Amino acid sequence: MDMEEVNENKTFSFNNYWPSVAIVGAIFSLVSFVIGLYFGYQQINSEPSGSFISPVMISSGVICLATAFAGLLAVWHYTKEVSPVMKLGQGALVGFLTGAAIVLFSTILNELWLLIDPEYTEKLIEATIANVEAMDLPSDARNDMVDAMAESMQGQSFFKQLFVGIPVPGLLNMGTAMIGVKLFAQKEDDISF
Repeated sequence: MDMEEVNENKTFSFNNYWPSVAIVGAIFSLVSFVIGLYFGYQQINSEPSGSFISPVMISSGVICLATAFAGLLAVWHYTKEVSPVMKLGQGALVGFLTGAAIVLFSTILNELWLLIDPEYTEKLIEATIANVEAMDLPSDARNDMVDAMAESMQGQSFFKQLFVGIPVPGLLNMGTAMIGVKLFAQKEDDISF
């Protein structure tokens, strides 16, 4: 390996990140979409139990945990396919963009699913409200919860889902991507000539 080849590997372009971000983001968005769909239909098809822990609440935690490691995998993919050298800040950027890609792709999949089952959101809202109504709470608190849930679920446009959804996965994946940099990336000093 001559000096020019090593210098070519050290030049970074923002475009070099996109394949890793898109591939890992698409895979994890598909996983999160399927998990959300599974738990959504579990909620729709279950009897209202009145429990605070419902399939929809469980799905939020499961999806969060499942997608939290996308940043780490995006860094791994980048260091294997593009360049073994990556700085911590670059890893953070890859992680945040991967989290944003997950939200973008899964929101698109959710919108496409509404073409297949147009009543899905309405059925999910009704099932969630039925579960809240079965809770042993004072009627004022129960009515407030029902109103807040109905308002938050019905008023979700595509752009609102993106705006609200990107920060949490973005920040989680930023953290795991920085861990990925420490695990998988080489420092510039470590490259031998």
